[in-house]
Amino acid sequence: MPYYSTEMAVNVLDKVGSIGAVLAGAAVPCCFPFLSLFGSIFGLSFLAPYESVLMYALQGLVLLALVGSFIAFRGHRKASPLVLSVVSTAAVLYGINTDLNIYYIYGGMIGLLVVAVWNSTESRRCADLCDPK
Repeated sequence: MPYYSTEMAVNVLDKVGSIGAVLAGAAVPCCFPFLSLFGSIFGLSFLAPYESVLMYALQGLVLLALVGSFIAFRGHRKASPLVLSVVSTAAVLYGINTDLNIYYIYGGMIGLLVVAVWNSTESRRCADLCDPK
């Protein structure tokens, strides 16, 4: 029987949200010029006609990453990754919904990717320390 934990399955939400948001941004070439380079390399340029849908998907994935960070916080009780996640999510949503300021959007996406890695290391650290072997 394979090892499966609902905690591990839920801990994946922030990673899926962060990486999905970056991929959705890479698929919209007119709004994110730096990410569009990687989008065209990975063959995501066929999604350009669906730009408005992808902008909503990007916002949804950013919110999914925030929910994943809240769930990860409940596991390891470190406030710093959660604060960075809230600030990064706010930056991305503000940048998208005001004037498409790429500095807010790119900064927020980088912050969410950092939080995904940080939450993984904190979850592993907490599991190693709290494991009653």
